[in-house]
Amino acid sequence: MSFFLLSAYIAIAIISVSMILTLIRFILGPSLPDRVISLDVFSANLLAILAIYSVLAEEKTYLNVALTMSLVAFVGTMTFAYYLVQKRDKNRENE
Repeated sequence: MSFFLLSAYIAIAIISVSMILTLIRFILGPSLPDRVISLDVFSANLLAILAIYSVLAEEKTYLNVALTMSLVAFVGTMTFAYYLVQKRDKNRENE
């Protein structure tokens, strides 16, 4: 086993642990912004694992899938952020 393969498998293991911790934060998050941020971090970790797997499997197609997923995750995060700003502004008007 080469050093590259070993380091790639170690990276996948570390990112998997990070995904588990992020999922715990998503479940236990006390507020909606905490959950939105944890969902964004989870998607970034998923994209990292997909990119590493793409290199290991020598398939460039997975990188296209990762790029598309990153765009969808970005739009989703921006949509949640817009919703939170609108909700905050509406609450300020009511006070």
